[in-house]
Amino acid sequence: MVQRLTSAGIAWRLGATALALGILVAGQVHDTDDYFPLGSLSQYGAPKDLNGTVRSVYLEGLLPGETEPVVIGLSHASTGVARGEIEGQLGRFVDDPSLLQSIADAYAQLRPERAQPEVLYLRRSVVQLADGHAVGEPEILTLATWEVE
Repeated sequence: MVQRLTSAGIAWRLGATALALGILVAGQVHDTDDYFPLGSLSQYGAPKDLNGTVRSVYLEGLLPGETEPVVIGLSHASTGVARGEIEGQLGRFVDDPSLLQSIADAYAQLRPERAQPEVLYLRRSVVQLADGHAVGEPEILTLATWEVE
């Protein structure tokens, strides 16, 4: 048996919806997170310095018989770990490069058909911005080096 909503039930639902939308609009207009989760959620979109730098951590490996290292993707599919996880523990990898061995081991298990790196380089690329656009060549910093066992 289907029961129809009463006038009071309809009014209550419309009022609650209008209140939620009102709070959402107020949070957006006033750019505040005070009404979270109905605020602006500005923590996801903070302005950046258009003349600052962009820094990115990546991994390179020197393969057997090669003279130049190649980029090894930092992803769950490739190394079992995402770049963000490495960046979150960057200090540990810099202080103890032997931690890169676990990444080499994971790469060998996940990519057995590929040549395995003999040396791993944890690097950071620093790109200078001018008016929000990259200028010049990136500065490449080697943060840690590990000879794979």
